[in-house]
Amino acid sequence: MTSIRALTLILEEPSRAAAALRDALGWSIEADFGSFAALTAPSGIPLWLNAPDPGGETARGVVLHVTSEDVDADFSRALERGAEAVREPADMDFGERSAVVRLAAVPGVTIDFSHPLGGGEA
Repeated sequence: MTSIRALTLILEEPSRAAAALRDALGWSIEADFGSFAALTAPSGIPLWLNAPDPGGETARGVVLHVTSEDVDADFSRALERGAEAVREPADMDFGERSAVVRLAAVPGVTIDFSHPLGGGEA
């Protein structure tokens, strides 16, 4: 079973956007590294802001991060049900197994299935 872990917006100026959201909505900035920022609303899922990945498949739009107990199985199931592969399951350098798909009916959105390496909580 999967559940929403976080939502990423791909924006040209993540740091500027984070400050604007903090000022307008009173949200807390948890991290700000210029090309990546993370905010937390008083009640809700984390909002991550990323700069575009030059030439990458997820260069623009929204990334919906979902927790997955079995990334490979959830990825395969999504493909069987009509999703298109963006990135095959792989162990990432930030300590998670991850795979990314997109759906033709949801343009501009990619879905990232992820689970910590070593079997910990996502």
